[in-house]
Amino acid sequence: MEKPLLMIPGPCALTQEVRAAMSQPIVPHYGEEWVREYNETRDSLKPLLGTKGKVYLTVGSGHAGVEAAVNTLAAPGERIAVVDNGFFGERIAWIAETYGIGVVRVKGEWGQPVDPALVDKVLKEERDVKAVAVVHGETSTGVVNPVKEIGEITSRRSVLLFVDAVCSVGGMEFLMDDWGVDVCVTASQKGLSAPPGLAVIAVSQKAQEFLVARQSPPVGWYLNLRVWQEFEKKQGRFQPYGITMAVNTVRALKVSLDQMYQEGLKQRFRRHEEVARHIREGVAVLGLETLAQGEPLPLVTAVKCPPDVKAEDIVSFLKEKHGIYISGGLGPHKEDTFRVGHMGATATLEAAESFLEALGDFLRHRC
Repeated sequence: MEKPLLMIPGPCALTQEVRAAMSQPIVPHYGEEWVREYNETRDSLKPLLGTKGKVYLTVGSGHAGVEAAVNTLAAPGERIAVVDNGFFGERIAWIAETYGIGVVRVKGEWGQPVDPALVDKVLKEERDVKAVAVVHGETSTGVVNPVKEIGEITSRRSVLLFVDAVCSVGGMEFLMDDWGVDVCVTASQKGLSAPPGLAVIAVSQKAQEFLVARQSPPVGWYLNLRVWQEFEKKQGRFQPYGITMAVNTVRALKVSLDQMYQEGLKQRFRRHEEVARHIREGVAVLGLETLAQGEPLPLVTAVKCPPDVKAEDIVSFLKEKHGIYISGGLGPHKEDTFRVGHMGATATLEAAESFLEALGDFLRHRC
């Protein structure tokens, strides 16, 4: 394997072809030729998202997309329900509160998928909630939340559903339309296996109509999807946005998408599942436990540290002795878990074995 080996929970390692796309000459971010490329990239994302809805690309991290989504779904003074069972669920709640949006937290245990019945209970009791927000693949714990089941509840109660799928899209099945998701956000640097720098925002027809009909406009300009709607409507053939687009990152994303379809989505998802299972089984053989219960995330595994061992010690050892980058935990598990990413170019059995051998070396020498 090429060293150093990047196995953090994102950004992920890139193929040579994707890296090469980043070194192409810069082209204008407007004009018919470029808009054709831009639209082809947006259209290529739709099968991965499982949607026929509108897809926007904006320059920024996944958090830019999350802010835009939250800003779309509710106005200051209104309320949304947020599934809070991990670091990035907490982050959505924090973002909403900075916009003056009230938050009803659907509390869950870190490491456990949320019980959809809790969402249903909140919506039954809190009748003024405008939307539900949930993280699909929670990279802080390696948990997959039951989006399909939550979507059935929000559809039945006529409440909008926002899903943070920053990690999951591209590495596992996501069916936005079938699951009743109204706004989905992902980003270029994880399951999509492209460089960091692009947020992807997919919007259902229902959410688009809601956005147009809102009496109070969303806050701000850049992360205001009503602004993006207007630019696309007025100048979609020349420059369907009001910003300088990251043209080479879009091109790199398109190369990555082409590689995914060449491999086949079913095969790609199967590969991620097989590698994740190999890592979980290998970790168990070494006497360690994973944090996630229920359906685990195929792109990231969170592992509990041995007694009296801090995550930073494992992270440092693997980097210095084996040239492998992994990450420590987050939130309450910052010191007692470490996380390994296995997505895109490192979702291979060879990379998994390199990680497990390095982890075994640490355990032999330090425990």
